[in-house]
Amino acid sequence: MNKADEFLKIMEISNSDKVVILTNHYQITGHVYDCEKCNKEAFLNLTNASLCLINDVYGSDTCEKYTSSHYDWLHVNFDSITAFSFI
Repeated sequence: MNKADEFLKIMEISNSDKVVILTNHYQITGHVYDCEKCNKEAFLNLTNASLCLINDVYGSDTCEKYTSSHYDWLHVNFDSITAFSFI
């Protein structure tokens, strides 16, 4: 089973498509988009995504206060993901 299949399995168990992703530098929040034509083995496809720098989050209340960017579409490389949680 590849990373994308494992991710989608956890999403199904969580019964949610909204995810918080941590990379080495960013916290990313968005909704998982199941795209038939997208490269699902290498990239996680998100809609309505927002980013903030991890350094801005520590010592602060929430990332929403420090959101640096909003994207209608964002594709995140699975190899860049450090941690994630469905909300």
